[in-house]
Amino acid sequence: MVSKIKETVKKAILSDSKKIKIIVAVGLIGIVLIFASDLLSNSQDKQTQSSDESISYEQYTDQLEDKLMQIISSIDGVGECQVMITLENTTESVYATDVEVKNDDTSTNQKDEYVIYDSENGETPVLIKEYLPKVQGVTVVCTGGENIAVKERIIESVTSLFNIPANRVSVSKIKN
Repeated sequence: MVSKIKETVKKAILSDSKKIKIIVAVGLIGIVLIFASDLLSNSQDKQTQSSDESISYEQYTDQLEDKLMQIISSIDGVGECQVMITLENTTESVYATDVEVKNDDTSTNQKDEYVIYDSENGETPVLIKEYLPKVQGVTVVCTGGENIAVKERIIESVTSLFNIPANRVSVSKIKN
């Protein structure tokens, strides 16, 4: 009987050490995965930052349309929804300038030059402000587009979001 108890204790000890080894191994794998995800997210953040600085007209429009579609489709009664946005112009950049004024007795001459600094990519003008394009008009096509109450809620949302008049927002029923 004593030998059976000893064997049971040995088995329990061996199985406990196996459990501990498995727990330690899982813990180490978890730590490695955390470090790997940090490295991946840091490189993705750098890519995102560089791409945010030079967002294209199409990307900006697509982002606005996606966000607006999410918002409008969450309105009660809208159902399936598609959105198209038109913009007034492209992005407008304002750069720092150095103004030199020369006054003669008969005339005044003004000379504007961009303020330039050396960057990694060569000489670059100093950017003061960047104006994103303004929304000119919005078309929404949705399942609930024939319902007057739904139509009014959509128009109210779009006009308040983009500060455009209601006559620049079109809401229609989607084709079955």
